[in-house]
Amino acid sequence: MALSARSPAGGFLGSFQHGLDASFRVMVPVEWRAGAQGVVFTLLPWPLGQAAYLLVLPPARWARLLEGLRSLSLSNEDAAVVERAIAGEAVRVKLDKVGRLALSESLAARMGFGREVRLVGRFDKFEVWDPERFESAGTGSPGVLAQTAKSLHI
Repeated sequence: MALSARSPAGGFLGSFQHGLDASFRVMVPVEWRAGAQGVVFTLLPWPLGQAAYLLVLPPARWARLLEGLRSLSLSNEDAAVVERAIAGEAVRVKLDKVGRLALSESLAARMGFGREVRLVGRFDKFEVWDPERFESAGTGSPGVLAQTAKSLHI
């Protein structure tokens, strides 16, 4: 999967813990900000209906999601439920001049964010977690990790 020109050259890699200031802004790692000036990111509480973390999508990844939604039939009521959930929850933000992602107070409260958050890279997107929730979520089942890695043929 190719990264877009709007993603950092190496992708969103690594995990970083940063403070959330009184205005609910978090500093995005400098290596993730390359080419991000003026880029509109879309934030979604994820997974849909569970809101364990914020999924942060740069424009190219957001466009892929919209493409998938547009391919669904207008008469598919399940698709309409998903569209409502995504469109009703999505928030669009730009990094400020110093590279901070501004969250609203209500979104930060809904996600259970305290004084710190953890940003976790996922190649062409990234996540924002409450650090305690991230630790309790763990890294997934070793069996699932092994099976999925095997399917990558690496």
